[in-house]
Amino acid sequence: MIIASIAMEELALSHILNAEGEKLQYVLGTLPGTKPCASPQDVLAVNKSVTALLEAVTQNQMLLKSKLEKALEACPPPAPPVPPSPPPIPPCGPCCPLPCPERPEAREKSVLQLAGQREGMLWNQGCRLSWRRRVLRGEDIRWSRDAPTQIRLNPGKAYAVQYTLNVCPMHPSEETGTILLRQTPCGAFTEALPLRFSMERFSGRAQTLRYAAVLYPCVENGGEAELSLVLDAGSPLCVERAALDVTEL
Repeated sequence: MIIASIAMEELALSHILNAEGEKLQYVLGTLPGTKPCASPQDVLAVNKSVTALLEAVTQNQMLLKSKLEKALEACPPPAPPVPPSPPPIPPCGPCCPLPCPERPEAREKSVLQLAGQREGMLWNQGCRLSWRRRVLRGEDIRWSRDAPTQIRLNPGKAYAVQYTLNVCPMHPSEETGTILLRQTPCGAFTEALPLRFSMERFSGRAQTLRYAAVLYPCVENGGEAELSLVLDAGSPLCVERAALDVTEL
């Protein structure tokens, strides 16, 4: 629940930043359907207002980052899977001691835990990250060795997604990289914010990137939705270790 609250705060901040961008576009007259309506003094005043808000958002981001790190540290390691024993069939009613075979049994929540396909993988621009299975339970999350980059989900359910990547760039760069949680088809779930990181911060050393999000269903259909991690960066990354967990809520 703490990780979900952080994800919702991040989504709210993204809407605030988008509104600030539209405010600047309106003042400058670059918003579709508008014309320049401000003097240079007005533009400077609006710019000062946007700068103050960005400083507040930056401070909030630092607090959220610290909060997320503490929450991830407190998460216990996943227990080894134990095959569940079939529950006894409940009786039909208080006056009937016989079991009722038509009563539906409690359904187990779906869980998928993946690890990087191998250590030291090369992750190129625009490519999906490959995985190997550690734990898979339930029927609403599917993964196959034939398509190791794709996680197939029931689009009518909500899921918590979190991953941890230990990566380093293959070439020195001062650019900013982005890791996208891509949905296929687009819009099957609520929008998941990308994870942005500075390539300059690596300084030739491996860094740990952590991410968590909650995906709520947006459409209901009889098909499946696919989830994958895609890299958008000017330099390839070497993935030393990777772990990804998807849990049905």
